[in-house]
Amino acid sequence: MSSIDETTQTHEIIKMTNLYETDFVEWTIQQAQALNDHNIKALDWDNLKEEIEDLGKEQLHAVSSWLKRLIEHKLKLDYSPESYPRNHWKTEINNFQDEIERRLTKTLLNKIDIDKEYERAKRLVLSEYKLNLRDQCPYSFEDLMTRLT
Repeated sequence: MSSIDETTQTHEIIKMTNLYETDFVEWTIQQAQALNDHNIKALDWDNLKEEIEDLGKEQLHAVSSWLKRLIEHKLKLDYSPESYPRNHWKTEINNFQDEIERRLTKTLLNKIDIDKEYERAKRLVLSEYKLNLRDQCPYSFEDLMTRLT
């Protein structure tokens, strides 16, 4: 590769990195186009790698967050003597199940830590109610995703 080609390539990398920092949406459009065109030279490899890794983490975080909320409301429904908010809790559970179903993939399912989300949900419930909750999560993933009648 000649020094002119290397200089041009270096300028393109700097330009792409600047675009990444100043107009992320445009950067994603250009990266998608480069992938579509199989234009390896136009790819911003470092930032692209980072964004793909972050995307996976974000998907797992979203599913885990919805799962925690689902467990929280299921605990309230199953253990709280309160009667007034029960319909609200059921509605929320249904909404959380929808959100999980929208995002869930087989790969994410294998990475979900129900016990960790149970502990987080349990802390929230116990901050609101004086209940006697189990140490271990009483629900399987299938239990949590079963629709209420």
